[in-house]
Amino acid sequence: MMPRALLLNADWTPLKFVSDVKAFGLLMKGRVEVITLGDAPSMWDEYLSTTTTKFQIPATVRLLQRANIGSSPPRFRKKVLYNRDGWCCQYCKKKLGRGSITIDHVVPRCRGGITSWKNCVVSCKQCNRDKGSKLPHEVNMKLLKQPTEPRIIDFWDLADKNNWHSDWSIFVPSRD
Repeated sequence: MMPRALLLNADWTPLKFVSDVKAFGLLMKGRVEVITLGDAPSMWDEYLSTTTTKFQIPATVRLLQRANIGSSPPRFRKKVLYNRDGWCCQYCKKKLGRGSITIDHVVPRCRGGITSWKNCVVSCKQCNRDKGSKLPHEVNMKLLKQPTEPRIIDFWDLADKNNWHSDWSIFVPSRD
């Protein structure tokens, strides 16, 4: 397991996940604090070691000064799209693996559709073929849900539930 830390903005909104080394570096520079929930600080049960010292790895840290976040959408990435859609065909609900997953443009590119978070969905090969260059309603297909920009959780592969810290559920909505 490679522990990561959830980085919160000064206003307690989640920004992103950072490596354990990055979180520790921000802590040492005095740019973040380890948050405390109840009586205990949000820490992993693992340690970073130097030749002389062991440091417990923070699980959730908060910036001490607010970071201004741009309003532009995050860069489109296939893996994030797969995570956003739960590795499930958005037309037939079939669970997909690496070899069977495709990306469907809801408004096909030949009709002016672009590759974007709000126009692309995960699709199985059969549904993608059936839809072809048509709009979903033209071939009696319905989307399970409208495509949206991804959430913070979609940017991190959480297939291994051991990589999830219990404190994060307060700040990051579940994928379901």
